[in-house]
Amino acid sequence: MLAVAVMAQAKTYTLADLAELVPVLEDGTGVAVVDGAYIVNLPTSLPEGVEGIGYDDNNIVLTKSYFTINGDLVVNEGETLLFGGSTSIEVNGNLTAQGATFGAAEGSEETAKGFRMYMEGASATLTGCTFNYVGLTYGNGTEEGCLTANDCVFNNHNGKSANAVINFTSLSKGNLIENCLFDNPSLSAVGSGANVVCGITIKGNTINKPMTSTRLYPGLNMTATGPYDIVIEGNDVHGPAENTRAGGIALSCLLGNPPTGTLTVRNNFVENCSYGITLTGPGYVRIEDNTVLNNKYIANPNLGGSGLNITCNSTGEGLIAKAYMRGNHIEGNVWGVTVIGNVDINAGKVEDPTAEDYNPGGNVFIDNGNGDPFVQYDWYNNTANDSWAQGNTWSVEVQDAEHIAEVIVDKADDASLGEVHYMPAGANVAIDEVKSDEAKSTGRYNLLGQPVSKSYHGIVIENGKKVVK
Repeated sequence: MLAVAVMAQAKTYTLADLAELVPVLEDGTGVAVVDGAYIVNLPTSLPEGVEGIGYDDNNIVLTKSYFTINGDLVVNEGETLLFGGSTSIEVNGNLTAQGATFGAAEGSEETAKGFRMYMEGASATLTGCTFNYVGLTYGNGTEEGCLTANDCVFNNHNGKSANAVINFTSLSKGNLIENCLFDNPSLSAVGSGANVVCGITIKGNTINKPMTSTRLYPGLNMTATGPYDIVIEGNDVHGPAENTRAGGIALSCLLGNPPTGTLTVRNNFVENCSYGITLTGPGYVRIEDNTVLNNKYIANPNLGGSGLNITCNSTGEGLIAKAYMRGNHIEGNVWGVTVIGNVDINAGKVEDPTAEDYNPGGNVFIDNGNGDPFVQYDWYNNTANDSWAQGNTWSVEVQDAEHIAEVIVDKADDASLGEVHYMPAGANVAIDEVKSDEAKSTGRYNLLGQPVSKSYHGIVIENGKKVVK
């Protein structure tokens, strides 16, 4: 058969078509049907000088790396497609699947990869599907076409297809991932490359025990660059509650091309990770009505553990991270809020309700801290810039300047740091009224469960007090 794949007029294929057109060869290559499931296996070797095996006038080509379909693929309700060995299926067209199951063939759970989609303008539409071990890598490189996943379940992603179960590799916009379950992924649930422009809404999903690997990956890991909005709303991220370095939600701009769209992280619940929610690099982010609870699972508190973190170490002209924070519940983290580098942060400006930058605050801080003896850190202003944080409730019984100062690191502790403007504070309520049910049942606790030598930006702890050195 021919060894060269050439693009012909697009066709639409079903799994039944693949089984008919790509028969199983003696070495197991092809599409088999076993107990009603379609199983795809790639050739382990090819004759010298042959790059691939072509079928159907080369619209379907098999190589040692990919099963390529130059056309659309439709997978119907109740159908099962299994990937053998280290198989990837590359769809150079549109992928539509409803109520289907995708997974690894027996013995291929640690090697099977899943789908690749790089065709310009192509779309992927997944509704009510189940993915076991395998994932989807997508990027059509244009403003046409998008990926939509609704009500899908992704189990035990093995990390072989990419660093995320759903991974974006090039320009696309209008993407939507909604009401999906990501259970036990090896790395991130949803992610994008460091230079990828991606407009997306990630809404109402549940991520259980993200990143079973020991590598540092958050549950949601999106690059923020380009003109499109990114909305991360109403998701639950449940970390493994052990020091696996699994993060919660991360937005990052690492290559100096700041986003011009708005980044919104709203009404999410993140618990038991190494950190909660972070923006790294320039950009404008709104962080509202989230709960970040017990994100303390990192062996060294100098390397993470923030409930909310904004970092911008970029030094180029006009490169700054701007953050608006309102109504967040920040409890039981190694640090409450940390601010690093060139950051303009508004977590509460209450003095002039008519001002353009008015922000009622309403953030609640409870028992954030670390060390033995335990020391509270609701806010660490590790930047020369001032921070605004008025109208908030802090981890102290009396909401006045004297008491709040004890849970904040700023200019009063180190002259090189900016000031945190936290007065007037929020309502003077009893801590037990705003503390989570878990914290109420356990009381104050040593967040790391072991003695920790605390040293951060010249601030050390001696006898439970902050000392500048």
